[in-house]
Amino acid sequence: MIENPHEQRQTLLLSRIIKNVDLLNESLEELSRSLAEINVYNEGNAEVADMWENYRRSAAFNLEALDADSQQQQQRS
Repeated sequence: MIENPHEQRQTLLLSRIIKNVDLLNESLEELSRSLAEINVYNEGNAEVADMWENYRRSAAFNLEALDADSQQQQQRS
């Protein structure tokens, strides 16, 4: 029986495609793990940023209140 040379070539190409898809899948899994780690790290950063913004707003509010009180006292004097 004569083997089909096209079938051999197709089989070789399919095996190369399967190998490359497997490598791509491994790379995507590693990328997914890395992104998950980055997201966990960023959650902490986001919490600190929120706390800092709340502190900034509070300080600005209190400074404005002190300035207003100071101006009222100067007007009374």
